[in-house]
Amino acid sequence: MLDAGPSEGSLDSRLRRCKDDVIERWTRRVLEDPRAEAQRSGGPVLVNEVPELFDRMVDALAASRRAEREAGDGADLAAAEEVNRPGAHAHRCASQRRCLRAAALRELGHLRAALFEVCGDQGISLDAREAQALHAVVDARMWTSAVEIERAACAALEDSGARLRLATQAGGVGVWDYDMVTGALRWDDRCREVAGLDPASEVRYDLFLSAIHEADRARVEEAIRRSQDPASGGEYSVEYRLVGLRDGVERWVSVQGRTFFDADGLSVRMIGTATDVSDRKRAEAARLEELAFRDRFLGALSHYLRTPLTSITLAASVMVHHGGLTPRQARHTERIAASARRMARTIEDLIDLTRSRSGGSIPIAPRPESLHVICKGAVDELRAMHPEVPIRLDLQGSGAGLWDPERLAQMVTNLAQNAIDYAEAGSAVRVCIRPRGDDMVIEVHNHGPPIAAELLATLFEPFRQAPAAERPSSGRGLGLGLFIAHQIAKAHGGAIEVESDAERGTTFTARLPRRAEPAR
Repeated sequence: MLDAGPSEGSLDSRLRRCKDDVIERWTRRVLEDPRAEAQRSGGPVLVNEVPELFDRMVDALAASRRAEREAGDGADLAAAEEVNRPGAHAHRCASQRRCLRAAALRELGHLRAALFEVCGDQGISLDAREAQALHAVVDARMWTSAVEIERAACAALEDSGARLRLATQAGGVGVWDYDMVTGALRWDDRCREVAGLDPASEVRYDLFLSAIHEADRARVEEAIRRSQDPASGGEYSVEYRLVGLRDGVERWVSVQGRTFFDADGLSVRMIGTATDVSDRKRAEAARLEELAFRDRFLGALSHYLRTPLTSITLAASVMVHHGGLTPRQARHTERIAASARRMARTIEDLIDLTRSRSGGSIPIAPRPESLHVICKGAVDELRAMHPEVPIRLDLQGSGAGLWDPERLAQMVTNLAQNAIDYAEAGSAVRVCIRPRGDDMVIEVHNHGPPIAAELLATLFEPFRQAPAAERPSSGRGLGLGLFIAHQIAKAHGGAIEVESDAERGTTFTARLPRRAEPAR
């Protein structure tokens, strides 16, 4: 006959009285474990399950002791069912989606250790069968936790795979996988479509290489070899042309991937994506062709206009030199000469634009000169052209250095002319030249409408102008002045920056090394 209940001195009764000590010991062990998650999450993961699990362990121990006292297979079967009850409880947790994290496995190990430590402290001895029963309960829970973790990982992997398939299908992205050990190459349907293959066609690595455009093949093979070096991190990114293996259509593809290595650093697998970027490449080519045509046209037009403009300028100079003109004729002649000079500057800007857009930079011929003398000459010309605008020149330190005087005079003229065009009526334009370390700094400042923040990023691009409402009627028109100035500064190894706000005005700052190093 089974016991009616545990006696006061029975083993399971003594263990139940130690329950609080066991849980306290278990909590302390978990919190002191540097690899446990409790330190980061604020407490043990199984804090709510351990009290019930402890009771299950004691019940299993009691069932084991009854099995010793009871005779017959029935009693042994009942004891086995009692021992397995915690396992059934764990399965119920899993069915209720109470999936444990990997940290739970470490906490279950601490529970086992805490129980046996308390038994040792309290002088509670356990024989082999009793210890086996306690181990069985913990092992069953750990096994169930491991199964739950595996199921959760598989579910997360499947969910991630489903999202990836959905994203790649929506974005027209193909997925490929190359096993470098077996040589097997796998393409999904989108990759086959990009390569001009039907879904049933065989895919091999040598077939893939043969589909790459001959002009791009060496570059692609080099990118693959580079990705197989562990020092590269395995990154693989390249754009190239594929010639359809069946349809013969040329397509541009952008391929991104990663190489994976074994413990010895040998490349064993490559996985990545392929995207058809033919439309983008065609649009880029058309845009480049359009820009090239425009630059060729501007260059040809500029050179064509130079000859008649030179004749106009020469004729005006001859008329002024010989004199004998009435005051009215002299004014008209000077106006012709001024217009010719302005047109000459515009033509030179167009030629510089064409030169810079064709892959080169504005040529400079540096020689020992004084930046002060260069800037003073440019400012004096502007004062003569704009007597109504006060232009203040501040020269500080030594202006000695290696400069191209003609180009820097052009740069200062463009910056100062821009300041004059947008200065408030009656306000002064300030030009300051001063040393800063090994560099010289040219600052051109004016008070006027601030430059809109959205325009600052593109201010030094060609053909950029202020909105019509803010543009002065006497502006130079084409929007090349700041672009040319910036190119000249770059050619000297320097740069130009701008600051603009309503309170302090607008300041263009050109930084130039004293020893001009042509930009590469």
